[in-house]
Amino acid sequence: MISPSVSTGQLRAVVVLRLRLLVNSLRSVRHRLNLVSRALGALLVLGAGVGGGFALAMVAWEITKSGKLEWLAIIFWALFFFWQLFPIMASAFNENLDASGLLRFPLSYGTYFLVRLLYGALDIATALGLSWSLGILIGIISADVRLSLWAALSIALFTMFNVLLGRAIFVWIEHWLSTRRSREIMGVVFFLVVIGFQLVGPLLGRYGDHTSRLRVHVPAILLWVQQKLPPGLTSAALAGASQQRYAGAALSLMLVGAFSAAAFWLLHLRLRDQYRGENVSEGEKRRTRIATSAVNRGWGLPGIRGPLAAIYEKEIRYFSRSGPLLFTLIMPLVVVLVVWGGRRGILTHQAGFALPVGAAYCLLLLTNIVYNSFGADGGGIQFFLTSPVSFRKVAGAKNLAQLTVLTLDIFILWVGIRVVYQPPGFAVIALTFAWYLFAVPLNLAVGNLLSVYSPKRIDYATFGRQRPAESTIILSLLVQMGSIGVGALCIFISRLYSNLWIATLTLLGLAVPALAGYFILLSRLDRIVMQRREVLATELCKA
Repeated sequence: MISPSVSTGQLRAVVVLRLRLLVNSLRSVRHRLNLVSRALGALLVLGAGVGGGFALAMVAWEITKSGKLEWLAIIFWALFFFWQLFPIMASAFNENLDASGLLRFPLSYGTYFLVRLLYGALDIATALGLSWSLGILIGIISADVRLSLWAALSIALFTMFNVLLGRAIFVWIEHWLSTRRSREIMGVVFFLVVIGFQLVGPLLGRYGDHTSRLRVHVPAILLWVQQKLPPGLTSAALAGASQQRYAGAALSLMLVGAFSAAAFWLLHLRLRDQYRGENVSEGEKRRTRIATSAVNRGWGLPGIRGPLAAIYEKEIRYFSRSGPLLFTLIMPLVVVLVVWGGRRGILTHQAGFALPVGAAYCLLLLTNIVYNSFGADGGGIQFFLTSPVSFRKVAGAKNLAQLTVLTLDIFILWVGIRVVYQPPGFAVIALTFAWYLFAVPLNLAVGNLLSVYSPKRIDYATFGRQRPAESTIILSLLVQMGSIGVGALCIFISRLYSNLWIATLTLLGLAVPALAGYFILLSRLDRIVMQRREVLATELCKA
């Protein structure tokens, strides 16, 4: 057994290690930009935490003053869903640290468990959840001081349950993503759920009866179930304490504690297996498959030959095996249905602009692969660096593959618009094409530059590591919003003069410098890569 003093020293060593890594990383421009991006994100989180906490404090105060503390269940359920779903839906904004690397050192299991728990407590969902829980606590105590002890115990247990359950979900998802088959199954289920939620509103809005939309039918079974789960139990404990039914309130708190213990046990099962050395890998299967597979000839593409065709084929094969990329192919149809939905749908009376809006969304979907072109290559970047093929050909082939995916997206979007709305007019098609001539080269040029200056390895087997660096995310959003803003401004000006061709001609004029800039940057890419080859190899070859 390792003594508590040794465990404390190990925790102190981990903290010092993280601080030294942060300080040393600031020697590079890329990590300084990442630090600025994180600081801006921290300010946004601080504003959301303080503002949301104040709003929830006012709501909790009003509910407590009215004496109907059962209604607090609505707040607790909303907080619960945010706490558990936000890390999954927005893992791009979280710094998901790989604490499993600490197992190379003689850490005790208790120290390793605590480190994993503390790393998870540093994410955005936990920070906001704690701030909002504190706001609820302040609101209840301000309305009724007699509930101070019960409110503190109830919200503390509810907070502990959410933290433990969030970490348990995270580590188990990481485990399921460690094999390709489980990744594919989870990806399909996740995307179907996302699409289903987006289609419910439009379909109800289009086909639902007006009177039925104004009624809320909540079956009695659902009310009973929510009362037996931690959010409902927390509100039941507070309601019982306010009515001086202390036995029932204590029983509710004990049940919340039991749920917390169950979440702790789930987290313990996964971390214990990691601590004992479990390492799920597909390496053996992969080697067997390669050894028994026959060599296939490359694609014969008209106008594309040699290394350019080989890299293009490799990229298309990568895309065809990527669940998120395949998901982008059906998202245009989802967008069409979402903006179409209901009698008051967004584009019900502006169907002519469905194609430009959908085209802009299609370009947004490719942000991750355009602005981090070499992320999926990982250690394979060494072959590009040592091969006699120029990097402008490598980047050009990758851009060509990205354009292929974008073209397929646009085709699916166009088919969906023809079916749901009406065939877009020639003027709208010309406008969309002109905007693409301006926006696509601009995004590809900036994407190639950021792919070299701010690369990040994409690991589909580790949850939360499928996104570019923080600085790349912010810069890409600025470029995307800028190009969309220019297109919207041109359309606005043309509508003032009731002539859509003004916007088309303006965008064609802007496309000339955008295309020129893309080809100029592509011609100089080899020199830039040679200057950044050590950074590329270091960042993309990380374990």
